[in-house]
Amino acid sequence: MARWLTHCHQVHVRDVGRKALDLLTEGLGSCSGVTNTMRTPCNTRLVNRLRTRWCSSSSAASTMDYLHALSPVPTMIFQPAIPQVPIPSLQDTCQRYLASQWAFLNPREFAETKTLVGEFEKGAGVDLNNELLELNKKNSHTSYITDFWMDVYLRYRDSVILKTSPMTFITNDHRPEYMDQTIRATNVIVSLLRFLKTLREDKLFPDVVHKNPAVTDTEGFWRSFRSLSAEDAYRHAVDSSVQPLDMSQFTRIFNATRIPRNNRDELYKDDTKRHLLVIANSHMYVLDVLDSDGSLVPGQDIRANLQYILNNSSSLPPPEHPIGYLTTEHRDTWTRLREKLLAVCPDNEETVRLIDSALFCVCLEDDTDDSKEQLARKGLYGNAGNRWFDKPFQLIVTSDGQLMTNIEHSWGNGVTLKRLFTDAYEDAVSRPAITPGGTTHTSSVDSSKSVSKLEFKLDSALCQGIEEAKANHALATSQLNVQWVQYPRYGSSFMKKCGVSPDAVAQLALQMAYHRVTGGVAATYESCSTSMFKHGRTETIRSATAETKSCTEAFYKNSGVNMDEKRSLVKACSDKHRLLSKEAIQGQGWDRHLFALRCLATVTGRPMPAVFQDPAYANINTITLSTSTTGISKSSAGAAFAPVSPGGLGVAYTVTGDGVSWMGTSYSASPSLSDFARSVHEAYDDLYEVMSY
Repeated sequence: MARWLTHCHQVHVRDVGRKALDLLTEGLGSCSGVTNTMRTPCNTRLVNRLRTRWCSSSSAASTMDYLHALSPVPTMIFQPAIPQVPIPSLQDTCQRYLASQWAFLNPREFAETKTLVGEFEKGAGVDLNNELLELNKKNSHTSYITDFWMDVYLRYRDSVILKTSPMTFITNDHRPEYMDQTIRATNVIVSLLRFLKTLREDKLFPDVVHKNPAVTDTEGFWRSFRSLSAEDAYRHAVDSSVQPLDMSQFTRIFNATRIPRNNRDELYKDDTKRHLLVIANSHMYVLDVLDSDGSLVPGQDIRANLQYILNNSSSLPPPEHPIGYLTTEHRDTWTRLREKLLAVCPDNEETVRLIDSALFCVCLEDDTDDSKEQLARKGLYGNAGNRWFDKPFQLIVTSDGQLMTNIEHSWGNGVTLKRLFTDAYEDAVSRPAITPGGTTHTSSVDSSKSVSKLEFKLDSALCQGIEEAKANHALATSQLNVQWVQYPRYGSSFMKKCGVSPDAVAQLALQMAYHRVTGGVAATYESCSTSMFKHGRTETIRSATAETKSCTEAFYKNSGVNMDEKRSLVKACSDKHRLLSKEAIQGQGWDRHLFALRCLATVTGRPMPAVFQDPAYANINTITLSTSTTGISKSSAGAAFAPVSPGGLGVAYTVTGDGVSWMGTSYSASPSLSDFARSVHEAYDDLYEVMSY
């Protein structure tokens, strides 16, 4: 079977792989971010048609247990045939790496780095690359980067908050009466459970990108797959200009947690459990939200239980030693304290296991804030006693019904969560489980019996550990600066009319602003999804290029450059960014390939090649500008993440048709965030003057 699947993968990469690559690139267009281009796999008209037919032949109760109309094909129909992430040629990787280095090095430094790269390409790199190719052939069930990349997260020993755990804003319900805290929380919880049930019963529409959704996002098209094998279905989809995406991460969303272990953490999962973890006023509770047969607990009962939790928690003082703070600690410290917590008494072990195995975590806040920056802080770190940062995601609900998520990043990426929350948001709005004004049935549930409050027995060492975690958390988060910026003058509509990529302009503006503030070039990371490949995660778009450097200098250093020349330079930046985006989407960036070769040298005990000891390699991988486009969707209202280096900046941005918005972050040692924000605004003005010339 393994040999047969390997053969099928090779056939697909050879016969339809190029068309698939071109299709996804065209589907992404000029945008290169993680989430902004992934179209929902079934359009509203199709869902409504199928839902109407389904409802006429199913009970209302069973209908309300599912997210949307049932998929005519199994959810994972394409998964066995998704091709592996391709390994670029060593020569291409080396040349792409050198091209990125050009923007950072003077002629002497570049010549030295070029020599080291040439030696690597003809020497140690050849053996390492050949071994990597052989390993990839032996592991056809996954991709060459999977284990190495998972180690990046699970061996990371610092706190998971800030640097590795982003937050997202979920769009408010447009109906004020639905923004009541328990109504909003219940409706989204129920919709997430509908997603879960639909997924686990293999009835969720597959995740795909349609080039021509009017033609292919139809009931007839989906039914054409029903008798096909995975390999034939994949081929038929690509031939029809539909690109299937890897869905392996969907199995890691629910009933999971990250468990701290010495040296390398563990991803734990228990699909048999039916309970939800709810935290309020730093008190923890669990309640079943699925019945023993897998059906959903009625929404009115869930709401009654949430209200009971709010009432109970508010009647109590916050715990003197909130256990959630431990999840913010250094991972080795948390490992030691968790082991001690389990050893204090058997009840602690059972309680921790309830947290680990909970479907997901809901954090009910007792306050809110009108400031986008303060809400971002609440989502990034907030009151850590009211969090459990090891869960794959936490749903944070403010007292006025605003929603945010905090995401533990090791298990998956933005494309998966965008699908989850887009589907859940649209379902909660269109089919709310709870409506205000008494239009739903009153619950008769006895919450004192259906809700269990979690208690821990703590000794003096654990209490001291929690107090130290509190102090460390306060110190780390006090150094974070956050600023929300909106630029309303123009957006993607104007940029496209000028023949340039909106994402390229957004990245160029960041480079120009960084130069104005610091006089230098920023080592920049722009995340790009590789989800068209088996177990694909991300590749890096290296947005600081020779073109952006030349363009920036033409704007701010060389006063003799005229408007036509500047316009040509902006166009060259756009063309280069499109190329880099296309290569990254196709798994042809240099970052992951060189990273895998360096890891392979380490695990096989080889001497570390000189190219990886080059200061230029360390410099370009000390990310100064960590960026990602958060995309446009009904459910998304932006995101935030902290910089990944002490002197860095974090920028989560969205380019809409008529403007640009972004959430910036920095640390105390970073360049001034307010100066940077002002310079970004000025850069957009300068670019407008040139593009409209």
